[in-house]
Order: sequence, then structure tokens, then C-alpha cells
Amino acid sequence: MPKITRRKFIKNSAYIGMGSLLVGKALASPLVLTSKRTPINREGGELLFKPWFIQKGSGPHLLDWAYASDAHWDAFHSNITSSNEGVKISDTEGVNKFGIDVRWNVEGFGYIYITADNGGEFYQLPKKGMTRKLNLNFELAKSRVLRNRRRLAYLSKGDWQPSREVRAISDLSESYYQDADKTEIHSEKCAQLSQKALLYAMRVGEMMELERAAYDIQLQGYRPDFFIGCDSRSFYQMDPELFLERFTAIFNYATITHYLLSGYYQDFEPVQGHKNFNVRDAVFKELRNKDIVLEGRPLFWFYHSTTPDWLRYMSYDKLLKYIEDHVKKVVGHYGDGMYAWEVINEAHDWANELQLKPEQIVEVTKFACDVAKSTNPKVQRLINNCCPFAEYVQLKKWGELDAKYPQRTPHQFMQDLVAADVDFTITGQQMYFPYRDLQDTILLIERLEKFGRPVQLTEVGTSSGPTKESINSGRLGMPTEPYIWHRHWDEELQADWLEGVYTLAYSKPWIEAINWYDFVDPYSWIKTGGLLRSPQGETKAAYQRLMQLQERWKALGVRKG
Repeated sequence: MPKITRRKFIKNSAYIGMGSLLVGKALASPLVLTSKRTPINREGGELLFKPWFIQKGSGPHLLDWAYASDAHWDAFHSNITSSNEGVKISDTEGVNKFGIDVRWNVEGFGYIYITADNGGEFYQLPKKGMTRKLNLNFELAKSRVLRNRRRLAYLSKGDWQPSREVRAISDLSESYYQDADKTEIHSEKCAQLSQKALLYAMRVGEMMELERAAYDIQLQGYRPDFFIGCDSRSFYQMDPELFLERFTAIFNYATITHYLLSGYYQDFEPVQGHKNFNVRDAVFKELRNKDIVLEGRPLFWFYHSTTPDWLRYMSYDKLLKYIEDHVKKVVGHYGDGMYAWEVINEAHDWANELQLKPEQIVEVTKFACDVAKSTNPKVQRLINNCCPFAEYVQLKKWGELDAKYPQRTPHQFMQDLVAADVDFTITGQQMYFPYRDLQDTILLIERLEKFGRPVQLTEVGTSSGPTKESINSGRLGMPTEPYIWHRHWDEELQADWLEGVYTLAYSKPWIEAINWYDFVDPYSWIKTGGLLRSPQGETKAAYQRLMQLQERWKALGVRKG
């Protein structure tokens, strides 16, 4: 697999299949933290998931990279491989029950990541020296059809009932699955029937989630305290007055970025002790005057491109002293003007340029939260995590560095923070288009509710596809692979995905905010991922869709009780 950074990985996930480089790419207890990974040979027999390429297009149909996840859907490192010969795994490094996560082309839906988990029963390795061969097409279909069966029963609790369309498509997927199950398992006919079952299962999985979310929104009514936000740096990327007009028409929440090093925005602290507040203060003042609720971010992000050398090589004792001083000065500077501070960003063993041990990362997070609370008890303290499905665990990388210690998923990291009594008040999760369908997306987000804090989807975004400008500039070309979700990205599909994710989030009373990243092209981090086509302020379909969504929700009125 080629070398890949976290930022590349997520960027490519948002617009893969559009001429960009394809990078080869129930709840767990807290991870046991050790100072060093000690290789232990736990190899057993081999599981071989053999694909049948019955798709009509030219492909690719199976990505030559895969990863494994445990019974709690947390990724873990293994010796899994993927090729046209099949997906093979024989060493799970001690994990007994597991699923496999592969990128598979479901024509009519998308070339997307799907988990095969033996219909919820999970897989186990055969005894050493033995090989067990499975039909990949069938395993993917079985896992999704049976999950839909369980999920539909769960969603149907109470008064909600699925539409005739959902019931019909669900029955169709079940019928194809049952026919496949009656057929010789290692046959092309079984693979064809399985692929049809999987297609309809993927479609209906999203439909049932969106129908139930719409039902819940009707019941709960308008949520005036729900935050819909975006980063505010576009204030300096277009005419400030036009920015304020477009921004305040659809957002009531904004983040103000304080990267020590930026590269595209004024560096906040390129030299230790010299903090540049002036640019941020100007944006802060203008947005406060427009009654926009504000969040500062991040107090700490130990990523390679934002970490100056004076911090990168700081001793741990000096780091703790710097943390105390930095938090006091930055949080104190804004007083009560910030609703929240993102205390730490992507610290779940991805952004670890300082090469801290897992227990040190927890200690740093706890200390920074304590100092922030002491400085201003009114300010909310947010933990922001990226890479929701934690594919990086299979990569064993800290950005550009090789990981020295066992890695955690965001979910495991949050469990460790709770176990250590870290005093954070908001759970933050980024959700750039994650190579996954909407049902996978909301199921993963639902795992965050158990931490007992409001949840923010801190950074959300996807591409609107190539434009004449992006093609001519070489920034984003025409598609060269199967589409990843529903069809190739365009402005309306970007709006469709936005509407889906925002609807699911708004339906959950424990989710308090969702923030789109970014506002204006060509400065959006995701290529053509902005809501405005250019600094001239032309709005995309996604901008209009977000406005329409909010008007529809406001029309429901505030429910009493």
C-alpha cells in the first residue's frame, strides 16, 4: 500500500473516483495501554473471502487494501490482505471474533466500504494449518441483509412504521438473499443473487434511517438551540461584507481557527510566546455583532504541518508548563465570548508529532481540560476526533511517522478519557464523507451517545465534483473509477448527502451541532467542497438545500414539554 497521510486519506475519501489518486488504502472496554508494541505470533488458519466479479463495468471492483474490525466495530491491526484472488486473513493479533471491511463495487449504489461480519455473528480463524473459503459476495449480502432485519425491528419500536416502499425493497433484498442461501455457495449464480440482495439492502438501509429520522423530527419539532455552523476563515478569502451576508443567512455558529502554524491563514504562534490574536479578534468581533455563537479551535493539535519545531522537540515536563500557560492566555483572552473551546484535536493516536505515549496523551488532555475549566468555568470543553472508522490503525502510522505504540480508535480514545475522569463537556466527531453509506454513518455516530455529553459533528463535508476551473487548474479532474455513492459527485449530489447527514443529526436530541467544512471554493479543504462556488458568492445547491432544511424545521414550531 502506498504511503498516505491522514489528511490525504480523508481528502481522497471525499472525492475518490474523480481522477484523484486512490490511496491503497455493543461497546468496547478501554484499550490496555503499553509502552511498546511487542510482536507476538498468534497466526492461526486462514480465512479466504473469494470475490466473484459479476459487475458489468470495467472496475476496479475490489480495492487492494482492507482492514479488520472487532465485535464492537473498532478497527484493529492484522495481516489482512486484499487482491483479485480474495481477501485473506490468518493473524488477528489476539482478537477472537471479527469482521472484515472492504471497498466493494455495488453497481447501482456505489464503490464503497462495507463490513462483512457473518450476519452479526462475526468470524473466527480456523485452526492453524487449515483454510476456510467463503464467498465474499454472499458474506457481504448476508451481513447487510441481516443487519437491516435487526435495524428495522429496532427502528419500528413505538409508533413509527416503514413506508410501503421500504417494506417492498427490504422484502426484495431478503428474497434475493434467501435464494442465494439455497444455491451452491461457491458458484457464480450465488454471487449474482448475493449482489442483487446487497444492492437492495444498501438502498433500503439508507431509506429506513432517513424515514425514521424525518418522523422523529416531526415529533420533536423545531430545535432553536441546535447549532449549524462552519469555519469562519472565509472572512479573509472573499469580500468581508459579502461573507457576512452569505454566512449569517444559513449559519448560527462559527469556529475561529488558532493553528500554531497554518500555511493558508495567519500563523497563531510561529515563535513561542508570540501569539497573533489580531486577525482572529477582527473575525470574532464581526461575528459576535451578528449574534453568531462562537467556538475557538484548537488549543492543541499535534499534527506535523501545524506543529512548530520549538514544540515538536519540547520535553514532557516543559510541555505541561506550556499547556498551562497557553490555555490560560488563549481561553482568558476571549473571556465569555467563546461558547466552547476545542481543547485537543485528533489526539487518538493519529496527530502525535510529539510521539507521546497513550497514557501521556490522556494526561495532557485531562490537564488541558482542567486548566481551561479553571480559567473560565462557563466555556464548554470539546474533544475533536477524526477518521471515524479508524482505518489508520491498519496503517500503523502517526501522520508521517511510524506509530510506536498501540493505536486507538476514536471510540476507544473517548472511553479512555471517560475512564480517566477527563472533564470534557462535548464529544466531537468529524464526518467528512467516510467511504460509507448513511446507515453506517449514523450507526457509528450513535456509539457516541453513551459518553453522556452533547455531541457535535465538528467537521462535515464532501465534494460537488469537478468543474471547468478545477479541471483546467489540475486541482480536480474527471472521474476515472466507479462512482462511490449513488453517482459521480455533482452539486445536487453534494446537496443530497448534506441533507441526509443533517437530517440524521437533527433527529438526535443528544447531537447539538453540525459544522460544514468549508464555505468557499477554491479554498475548501475538500476539493470543490465549499457551499459557495467562488469568492464572488455564487451559491451551490447544497447552500440552498441547507437553507430549505432550516426553513422546513422552523415551520414545525417549538414543541412544548
